Amino acid sequence: MSYKFKLDESVHKGFRRIAGEQLESALTELAGPEVVAANVHECRKSLKRLRALLRLSAGAIGSKAQRHNKALAGIAKLLSERRDQTVMLDTIAKLSHQSADDAAALSPLKDSLAAQDGAQGERLGPDVAEQARGLLAGEARKLARIKLGKRGFAALAGGLEASYRHGRKALKRAYGEPSDENFHELRKAVQWHWRQMALLSKAWPDEFDARANAARELSQHFGDDHDLAILAHSASQSASMSEEQKAAAIEVCRRHQQVLRAAAEFGARRLFTEKPGAFVGRIAAYWRYGHQLESQLEVPAEPGQLGTAGQVKAAAESADAPPKERRPAKAKPRLAAQSETPVPSQRRA
Repeated sequence: MSYKFKLDESVHKGFRRIAGEQLESALTELAGPEVVAANVHECRKSLKRLRALLRLSAGAIGSKAQRHNKALAGIAKLLSERRDQTVMLDTIAKLSHQSADDAAALSPLKDSLAAQDGAQGERLGPDVAEQARGLLAGEARKLARIKLGKRGFAALAGGLEASYRHGRKALKRAYGEPSDENFHELRKAVQWHWRQMALLSKAWPDEFDARANAARELSQHFGDDHDLAILAHSASQSASMSEEQKAAAIEVCRRHQQVLRAAAEFGARRLFTEKPGAFVGRIAAYWRYGHQLESQLEVPAEPGQLGTAGQVKAAAESADAPPKERRPAKAKPRLAAQSETPVPSQRRA
């Protein structure tokens, strides 16, 4: 399964293939007799990848893209009803391991969370899993009928520009007005960018992988920030903690958030430094020249001549092999390294 558009297939065909793979993966995770935390985690990742694809293709899909995105977001929310408590307990454990003072300040909150009823992590009941499967199957049928209204990179340019523009605005708001909501919006924009760069990476693997990796690392920083925001909110709402205990726990969360936000700022500014029009124009050029390079490598050389394809083929053949053993290479030469550096898997859903 490859979460990438291929240079030798139409964008419409690539959209169908990628959407189908992600839907199949999500449904598979929910198909077992018992849906445990790992299944929920993988299913939510597939849904996020699918939503990034829809945003990238929105300019060619039209208003239906937003409706499908909203439906998939609802399914993801259904799957994450019990996720927050697991995340909070994991965050407390991590902070407590780093500092004894933080462990003492967070201990009342940890006791409060542990005492809550229904602490079952991300394990889904059979009714919820069946409901999610039904909703996903319905979306799969609808997405299978989607037709893109544009061809080639034009089908992706509008969605790419809108997502990138949103990221620049989210960055400005987050560091201009540093609220939890604004940083959560920035986190989502960075995740969109990460996955969209992965989708387009065949055009120039080294270039796109670098951007995807940078965005992935930033999303982890902002993901940790979001976990701390959830923890601080839980402390403020706890009925079993005193006001002094609440203040101490919240102070720990805010202090660590400041560190994370400062560490991520310049990486985020570098990621979104270009104007949207200039950025999309550059990506369009990479896409165009990537296609031309692929086509050039596929064109057979004229008899008695060595073009680019002939040079690559000749270099790949063994110099010691006798002429009768030489055969035309069937595999297409790659544009970059023989094995692309994959985008590391997501740490969290």
